[in-house]
Amino acid sequence: MSQFGITQPRNTVTLIRGESKTFQLEVKDPALVIVDLTNARVLMSVKKQITDKLSVIFKDSINGVSEVDIDEPKAGRAKIFVLPGDTRSMDVGEYVFDVWVVLPGGKQHPVVTRSTFEIVAGVTVIN
Repeated sequence: MSQFGITQPRNTVTLIRGESKTFQLEVKDPALVIVDLTNARVLMSVKKQITDKLSVIFKDSINGVSEVDIDEPKAGRAKIFVLPGDTRSMDVGEYVFDVWVVLPGGKQHPVVTRSTFEIVAGVTVIN
């Protein structure tokens, strides 16, 4: 039900530890019709393991446009921002992530199903 960077419901995202990254999200229903995100909520969770209770990165549109910006709601588009501080202290390795949308009527849908979020080491370390 979406497009996330690579435009597939399942993705592998690779970031250098401490990198800034903006992910473009385009939400479509199973018939590939754009979903209106007006008054919707978009959430992204990254965990070391799927069974972990706490996320190492959690982005939520209700926390403001610095985390998730539903910038073109009628076009089903949002941006998810990963900031340097989000990954700077993460261990190099593979994590899992997904993205969900909660529509104004309360319906909840996975936009990006469980996918791989990989952190790699960089040569230059910026503190």
